[in-house]
Amino acid sequence: MKLVPMKQAQAKLFNAMADKGLRSLTLCTFKKDRSLTLVRCDDGWRLSEDGFSHNQALVPAGAAGKRLLKEAFKREFPRSANAYLAEVRMG
Repeated sequence: MKLVPMKQAQAKLFNAMADKGLRSLTLCTFKKDRSLTLVRCDDGWRLSEDGFSHNQALVPAGAAGKRLLKEAFKREFPRSANAYLAEVRMG
């Protein structure tokens, strides 16, 4: 995991679904008590929240999926300046 600025983490999360070689992406807070995990599965992408809320949801394509990611990001990282980022590539 590497510590990155919040703007970079947010851009990586929003562009993750377009990355063909990405298997999963995890964002954690500095204290690692809250996280978002985006995982590629057979029927698309699955978003798992672990922090303020504990949800799992399929991410639809297009604007609806981006809105779901943005709401989850704001809910889990309301005042964070940095986030830990871990990505798993297909290999």
